[in-house]
Amino acid sequence: MDQLELYQLKDGYRYNSDTLFLYDFIGNKLKGEILDVGCGCGILGFLVARDNKISLSGIDIEPLNIEISRHNSRINGIKANFIVGDFAEFRSEVKFDFIISNPPFYHANVIKSQNSHIARSRYSNSLNLEQFLASCNRNLKPKGVLYFCYDAKQIREIFALFDKFKMNATKLKFIHSKHNQSAKLVLIESKKSSRSMCEVVPPLVVFDKDEFSIGAKEIFKKANTISKVYE
Repeated sequence: MDQLELYQLKDGYRYNSDTLFLYDFIGNKLKGEILDVGCGCGILGFLVARDNKISLSGIDIEPLNIEISRHNSRINGIKANFIVGDFAEFRSEVKFDFIISNPPFYHANVIKSQNSHIARSRYSNSLNLEQFLASCNRNLKPKGVLYFCYDAKQIREIFALFDKFKMNATKLKFIHSKHNQSAKLVLIESKKSSRSMCEVVPPLVVFDKDEFSIGAKEIFKKANTISKVYE
């Protein structure tokens, strides 16, 4: 895969391995209109666009993130449309075949970063789960698909909201830091108005003792990204 150069703030929110694991989970069989929610520096959308024939849009509440995403779009030669906006209130005239997202899911009662850019990008009071899923449902096509990652401990709440919005989980993958630890992250594929059964695929264990596992290393190699400082 061609390497992606991704400029990011030195002292702001920076993408992490969660986004790379979600990219690998999404795969390379997508086509149509795709929206990357909370796009940040644009990494998830650019990775998916590199591997799929799609029309990419991104939305973020932070104007600076959209500025950086547009810069990264030019640097990597990937066409995309970027929107500054609050996804909780977003209503697109064009509905999407796919929505992809690594949304903020840390609870507000967790000690927040004093960096406002990091806090707004990580904590769910910027976009809570119900707001996120309601807007995904509103902006997807009738048979549209959502791919996102979230805190594994909130799986019950996720499924309850799927019922509310008539969405159905069709694939799950759990991410464990180590073999003897509980899952901290879940990757989810959800389809509107689907009655398909849910496939639970083999989990990913990130670390093997003190090193990244073979599976994690393979994902990092496939992603093939390099981070640079945006000034």
